[in-house]
Order: sequence, then C-alpha cells, then structure tokens
Amino acid sequence: MDCLYLLRNGVPFDIAFSLLPEDRLAWIVAIGQLDGREFDFARMEWRQPA
Repeated sequence: MDCLYLLRNGVPFDIAFSLLPEDRLAWIVAIGQLDGREFDFARMEWRQPA
C-alpha cells in the first residue's frame, strides 16, 4: 500500500518500488505533511485532526 500511495502522489514507479522501507516512510511522511497532516513519530502513526 505504501508504494501505491507514493504512485498516487506522483512518485515514479521505479523509485516508489525501489525505496528501502525507512526511506519510503520518510517520503510518505513528507508528502502527508505537505497535505497538512501530522505524523507522531513516538507512536509511528498519523495524528487525528481535532
């Protein structure tokens, strides 16, 4: 699912599927933050909007 999220957000297929898991997480968090979401690194999950 992670790779599909990256593809949906414009990351090329070959890059999305070649990233190491920790790099993939970094890209997902970065894209999510650009969309206005907050990631809680202590809990390793997205914070729910108030």
